[in-house]
Amino acid sequence: MSPLLILLIAAVVAFVLLLKFGPDPRRNATDFFIAGLAAVNIAGVLGLAWFVVEMLIHDGVMVLEMLSCVVAMSLLAVTTAGALLLKRRGRKKTAIILSGVTALPAIFVYGFLVYLDANPIDWR
Repeated sequence: MSPLLILLIAAVVAFVLLLKFGPDPRRNATDFFIAGLAAVNIAGVLGLAWFVVEMLIHDGVMVLEMLSCVVAMSLLAVTTAGALLLKRRGRKKTAIILSGVTALPAIFVYGFLVYLDANPIDWR
């Protein structure tokens, strides 16, 4: 099974869980949008964790690369938690902006990886 497919499944599961256990019983379009962006961020954190594990398995300890992944994972996690906290406090537009700042680049990177998966490049 492709790692990209596993990350997509993780994003869908995170989306469903965020909607299921969200604090607001009255759902509207912004709730779905915020949950979708947060799910993308959660999948991004999992994807970076997967990348770190793959790096450890194949290349050994690479301190600088792992440190940059850990920093990116932390930033994604903090912005996602902040956006969900803002949503809970009723500031949904601000939550969308905060989630979108980190989710949109993750969506573009995921699209590029899907493209590379379909059209492999010979690196030699």
